Amino acid sequence: MTATEAADAGPLAMLSLPNVSSLSGRQIGGTICVWCGASMTAHTARDLGARPGPGGVTIFPRGCSDCVRAAALRTYGVHADSCEQCVDNPILCDTRRALRRLALEVHG
Repeated sequence: MTATEAADAGPLAMLSLPNVSSLSGRQIGGTICVWCGASMTAHTARDLGARPGPGGVTIFPRGCSDCVRAAALRTYGVHADSCEQCVDNPILCDTRRALRRLALEVHG
């Protein structure tokens, strides 16, 4: 997925997942957090969208609020360091705003 495609899919699609081959079946299936393995409820789980998995199989990971927030902040930092628009004028960067909004939205 290109950066433009990820931005069009929303900030959750921009979050990097752990190496899919190291995930358990429950993490791949979205019943526990893809990052920390914590149990989640329908209220606390964040759907990270369909992602390509091993062997061309689509996976449906989900993350807990704390991990989604941490991943959004990491992605925000990486993005801000490598985005020409952020260097020129960060206020105009839609991706930066979307990642910041996501981090604030999931803040518990």
